Amino acid sequence: MSLNAQDIRTLRQRLGWSVAEMARRMGCSTDLVTKWESGALVPEPESLNQLRYLRDHADGNSERTLQKPVAEVRMEAGRLSQLTHRDLLKDS
Repeated sequence: MSLNAQDIRTLRQRLGWSVAEMARRMGCSTDLVTKWESGALVPEPESLNQLRYLRDHADGNSERTLQKPVAEVRMEAGRLSQLTHRDLLKDS
């Protein structure tokens, strides 16, 4: 099954990644990810395989994927605007 531009954007958002984060993890440029999501470019076969793997991982772990990141939960609980690494190491 192929992934279209909307599928790629939806996948990235489900993973909670920015365009920059997806590009970093896939080893490509942000410009390339943006072009995939706009439909200006179709991913090459190797990139499509990576995207399918990510999609399958997101589908198989959808409950975990939908959870808020630990940092976000801690920030909300402590009414903080930012965290340090020490904040994340503290026990809840």
